Amino acid sequence: MNVISKIYTLVVLFTINFTFSQNKIETYKDSVKSLLYNNPTKAKYYCHKVLKYAKANDLVVEEAKSYCFLADLSGALTQKDSAFYYFDKAIQKADAIDNQKLEMVFKINKANYLFNEFDFQEALTLYEECVTLSKKLNDTDAYNYISIKKGSIAYELERYQEALKIYKENLSKKGFNNVSKLDIKLGLVKTYINLNKQDSAYVFIKSGIEESRKNHLKEHEIHFLEQLGLIYIDKKDFSNAKITFENALKIAEEIDSNNLITEINIRISKLYSLQKEYNQAIDLLKSIIKNEAPSNIPVEKLSEIYYLLAENYKSIENYSESNYYYSQFIDKSKKIGEKRIEAIDHLHKIDINESKERETEQKNQKWILLGITGFLILLFIGFFIKRRKESIQNQVKFEELLLKIQNFENQKSSEETAVTAHNAEAVDTFIDKKDEEFETELISNSIVTINSPSDGSSTEEDHIDADIESENIDIEETANSNFIIKDETRTEILDKLIKLEEKKLFLRQDFTLHNVAKRLKTNTAYLSKIVNSELDKNFSSYVNELRINFIIIELKNNVKLRSYSINAIAEEIGYKSPESFTKYFKIATGISPSIYIKKINQMKENENK
Repeated sequence: MNVISKIYTLVVLFTINFTFSQNKIETYKDSVKSLLYNNPTKAKYYCHKVLKYAKANDLVVEEAKSYCFLADLSGALTQKDSAFYYFDKAIQKADAIDNQKLEMVFKINKANYLFNEFDFQEALTLYEECVTLSKKLNDTDAYNYISIKKGSIAYELERYQEALKIYKENLSKKGFNNVSKLDIKLGLVKTYINLNKQDSAYVFIKSGIEESRKNHLKEHEIHFLEQLGLIYIDKKDFSNAKITFENALKIAEEIDSNNLITEINIRISKLYSLQKEYNQAIDLLKSIIKNEAPSNIPVEKLSEIYYLLAENYKSIENYSESNYYYSQFIDKSKKIGEKRIEAIDHLHKIDINESKERETEQKNQKWILLGITGFLILLFIGFFIKRRKESIQNQVKFEELLLKIQNFENQKSSEETAVTAHNAEAVDTFIDKKDEEFETELISNSIVTINSPSDGSSTEEDHIDADIESENIDIEETANSNFIIKDETRTEILDKLIKLEEKKLFLRQDFTLHNVAKRLKTNTAYLSKIVNSELDKNFSSYVNELRINFIIIELKNNVKLRSYSINAIAEEIGYKSPESFTKYFKIATGISPSIYIKKINQMKENENK
């Protein structure tokens, strides 16, 4: 075998080995996940396999996760020392690689275990650390989950209304996984039962059992069955209570969960006591202590076992045994009491801190709101002052314009009696008569003027705004060229131009330099120069001035025209766009056409009163 063949073989073998190894670890991980809630013992076996592989291949994240899984599984198997050992290892690994997200998850899991061990103070301390991390990481899901666990602690400390409020708030939130959703429902069930609202509890029990079975979450199914059994007991339906507890016990034994087996057996022993089967209750309770070392049983559960034994021995009049177990119960209860007081005190401090945070946040929001409100008030005042100033200016300019109109009408009254009759008609009349000769003379003494550029030349903008064809721009810009126009030619063109004005042809959109020159049988250069020299304005200013002066009078005297839109009015007097009309109207008068129309209407209304 040559060197190349050997290398190729090694590469193939490495690839096969690597692929096999990858598939192997994934298989182990899948086994852990599938057995986590159903068979903790077997799941722990596969978890050790994953841990071994992760260490061998320097997969630090996988190693850390494996420690956390081992901690959870040790907790489920009531291996308390192992649980704490693995939790601490997982947290240390996450901290070593500076993975705060992973560290938060591991701390939450450890806090959950402490909660299940009824060590509420330590659990709260860890939960608070996780709250800080969740805010830092902007992890809303983790924050909401911790909120659920705080609800559970409030429940355990018999603060049922507080717990109910927390559970209800979280029930409507989105983003929770199936386990968290079931935790919320379970919390609601337990709280409703303690508040004597069994019907409300039953609704969530039914859906909780269905969802647990659907998602193969057997631990949750056991908890819901346990609560269902308690409802049956409350209704004195001992037969169904027993069947329900036995079903729960069967599932707990299937998944080999010592904690849940102990819990369900305690429930069954209570059922025996209620049915006055005291000896059976005693035998079951003693078997729990015998099968499970007292150190592995949470102190709360152990205390409950001692109390039940004391009560059952008392019922069969075995007072010596009863007194013994009462003393054990009292001893454990003192420890529980101390832990509860510590937990309540810790929770109270947390409530105070959260209250202070909310108060600070509300103050900040208040100042922000005040700032925004102040800004809006100042903005409104500024806007009001501006509008008021504009209104005063508009009124002054309108009155000035009215005075100009009045002076103009007085000057022309003797010459334009015929025009008055025409102006009284609707705008429909003057549109149809644009090509007819009116008796009105050219408004040579205009009401308003629109100034041309200082050099008398026209600009590209002037041509565009006046809707004059762009092809004529260059011609008009040469209007001041050094060529001489004969006096008779000048007079002839001016006379013809006046006749076009009298016919109101400037109201047409095709009243452009090119078209007017063609109609007057001259050229654009001649026409442009005559307008500039004789009227002291360029052609676009000349056209705009004619149109604006015309519409000022028409709007004043024609009520129907004033009801038209600005767009329609602009079109009727030769503008292709309302923007051009508004622009030149404002240049000429100082106010917009809409303001002018509004003030004319107001003036007419006042006159009619």
